[in-house]
Amino acid sequence: MIALTSILIAKAYKKSDASIVTPMFAISPILVLGTSFLMLGETPSILGVIGVILVASGAYVLKSGAEGDMLEPLRRLWEERGVQIILVVILIYSVTANLDKIGVNMSSPILWPLTVYTLSSLFMLPIMAMNSGDWRNKIMADWKPLVFLGASGGAAVILQMTAIKLTLVSYVVSIKRLSIPLTVLLSYLYLGETDEFWYRIAGSVLMAAGALLIYL
Repeated sequence: MIALTSILIAKAYKKSDASIVTPMFAISPILVLGTSFLMLGETPSILGVIGVILVASGAYVLKSGAEGDMLEPLRRLWEERGVQIILVVILIYSVTANLDKIGVNMSSPILWPLTVYTLSSLFMLPIMAMNSGDWRNKIMADWKPLVFLGASGGAAVILQMTAIKLTLVSYVVSIKRLSIPLTVLLSYLYLGETDEFWYRIAGSVLMAAGALLIYL
């Protein structure tokens, strides 16, 4: 599934603008509320549900507000191929997040992602080889940043699987979205990105409030 969603995400960004496609990911925490109940019987508290919705709403405001029309990504749903593709990805994610919890409970937060990502890498290898004629030299030229990205990404996945084992899947998926306001803050402090900053602050506040409710 990881290989499939990676291909679909690449196709989505190729078909449509990132500013239209990316806000749709804000829907995923809300979908996971339903799928985790159906697949795992997880029932978050009322505060938790409100928190998940606030996190999703904040992510959407943060990602789409700068365009001046917060409903624009939803309007594009019916005409943008990239948005349609990304919705398929989000639906898949809403199922696989729960499968991750099942897998982690049956094995461990290390063994499960190691198995899944190894199989996905083996599946993607021939696809990469067919679409990149000089892939060996590219890997050798950039092996240091690739090793760093692989190690940091692997650590992040293990931490995510540990969190999934300890709490509700919908909570973990929502908390993951807090990387968005953190990125906004760092881009403001270190890159001087001030365009539409108040939209971004509003979205960040909503997300932080949602995270607080989830914690409570």
